[in-house]
This record gives sequence, C-alpha cells and structure tokens, in this order.
Amino acid sequence: MPEQDRESGAHTGTAEVCQEKQHLSNEFLEAVHEMNVLLKQQTLALIEGDPDFSRFDLLLHLAQEKKERTKYAWIAHVESHGCSGG
Repeated sequence: MPEQDRESGAHTGTAEVCQEKQHLSNEFLEAVHEMNVLLKQQTLALIEGDPDFSRFDLLLHLAQEKKERTKYAWIAHVESHGCSGG
C-alpha cells in the first residue's frame, strides 16, 4: 500500500487513484462532451439551412464557461493535492 506524505497529504505510490481527481476529470470530460453535442447540433442546423442556427451561440458560450471551470478545478486540485498519476 502506498505511503502518504504527512505534510502534503499526497500519496507517494502510483497505484493509488485519487477519487477527487477522478471525479473532477469526469466532470471535465462531461463538459467537453456537452459542448461537442451543441457544436454538432449547430453544424447540422447550418448544413440544413436553418436560418436560426445562431440560437446555439448562448448555449455554446455557457458550455464553454462550464468546460473552463471544470478544467481549472481539475488542474487546481492536481497542483494542490499532488495527485498527477492515475
């Protein structure tokens, strides 16, 4: 079983998976997926000649903000917790 650095709380072994890191990674991946779905829908609307294809712009803006929030939460966790492996 990996040892834990008492000062930082970081695990020194690579076999241990940080559950919070995994959770934040999953949130980021979900945000990327949501954004891709919206981009696909907007692209299809444009291809199909939908004159209101720009209705996706606000949704895409919100999805981009969510993607950025989740990405930086994940990065901040990894940097502060020291759980870069797994």
